[in-house]
Amino acid sequence: MSADLFRELFDDASLFPPASLAMAEAVPGHLRHQAAWYRDTSGPFVCADTRIPELSAAMTAAGVVELDVALVLPGGAAHLDSAVDSVFADPRLRLRAIELPITGSAGTLASVTEVAAALDRTPLAGAAAFIEIPAGQLTADVARAVADRRYLAKVRTGGTTAQAFPDVPTLATCLATLVAERLPFKCTAGLHHAVRHTAADTGFEHHGFLNVLLAVAAALTTERIEGVTAELADSAASQVAAKVSELDADTVFAARELFTSFGTCSTDEPIADLVTLGLISADHGG
Repeated sequence: MSADLFRELFDDASLFPPASLAMAEAVPGHLRHQAAWYRDTSGPFVCADTRIPELSAAMTAAGVVELDVALVLPGGAAHLDSAVDSVFADPRLRLRAIELPITGSAGTLASVTEVAAALDRTPLAGAAAFIEIPAGQLTADVARAVADRRYLAKVRTGGTTAQAFPDVPTLATCLATLVAERLPFKCTAGLHHAVRHTAADTGFEHHGFLNVLLAVAAALTTERIEGVTAELADSAASQVAAKVSELDADTVFAARELFTSFGTCSTDEPIADLVTLGLISADHGG
């Protein structure tokens, strides 16, 4: 199995629901992940633009000299300039990514064009820029509009309500479209565990991050949506793990070029799942 399979797969979104950690807990927790045996799997610290001053204060309290940050703007592109300025104002912060939702006031394609235009006007200093598009609205035309501007897509795979989780056919079609257009993307919310499951506390049907990985791999090798759908729907953990372990290096590279990462409010949970499934171990690192 390729060592790159899980590299920087887990963006630390511990500030966000359902974990909703206080900043004073989230920053030390992120430092723990960055120093752990699985550190290669740990991506940037995800922070909303409104909390950057709080993040800077927590870094000072914890003696942090530098931190990679993925900047989320829930309020949209109207706050882009000031948000980026707030990150650049603290030399300890390294802007790795910017994540912006489309607006609901116009059609999807028009909204993507609007957000992309705002990003075009803003110096990003090499940071990746993700445009969040609902899975059910991510058509080929929309994907091309994002790709043509050299931005990336963000897909919400869950949330705090059942309606926030796209069903298997919707997500399968979305992933197949992203792969067909060769548009890199990240996922956010809901991927708490490696394999598809029903959450005991809420009853919500959660997609698994390994299922997403296998679905992307399937879409790379076939145009048949049934194969992509089947990978997303598979809830047999041992079977999913076996298929992941059998991915060759070329497939891993191609799949991870597209599925760049996902935001997780708990890095501990996906790491524990991967250990349990025998896909990583402390003996060999991430």
